[in-house]
Amino acid sequence: MEKKNFNRGTMVGGIVRIVIALIAVLIAIIVISSGIKSYDPEDKFGTIFMCLIGGIMIIAAIGFIGNGAKMIIDGKKSLEVAHKGHSENGRITDLTATEVTENNNGCVSNYTIYNLKFEYTDDSGNLCESQEQVSQKIYEKLQQMTLVPILVYGERAIFDKKRFDDENNIG
Repeated sequence: MEKKNFNRGTMVGGIVRIVIALIAVLIAIIVISSGIKSYDPEDKFGTIFMCLIGGIMIIAAIGFIGNGAKMIIDGKKSLEVAHKGHSENGRITDLTATEVTENNNGCVSNYTIYNLKFEYTDDSGNLCESQEQVSQKIYEKLQQMTLVPILVYGERAIFDKKRFDDENNIG
């Protein structure tokens, strides 16, 4: 039997992605239209290049819009689990700390992303797996545990941070 995998999405993150993608589409349209307006028979390569770049931007933006819509749907389902879910325990399958180095305009940022992956049984009895980000404080506590408190509703489950904080005196 194959495990179903879920990632927790946020509605705000999905909306932000869609807005950024729409801005990118607008910029791509401006690039394409200015390339067409400034068409010069002697410089065909410039017009083709601008249209090609605009097209690539539009294709990437469509991918971002689809990803943003998926994040909104996942976020809405996560909210539903948080409101209607029942408490259970899930088995931790993976706990990772990923070092990220980002370079923005010469400014280098280093940070760590902590991910929790856990396995649980949904309301139908199917084995599922879910993943979400946690804080460093929670990550350090989870390293000593094999079970994690979760909320389960239908096929979805989320990490129950409130119950975890209460059980481990984190405040």
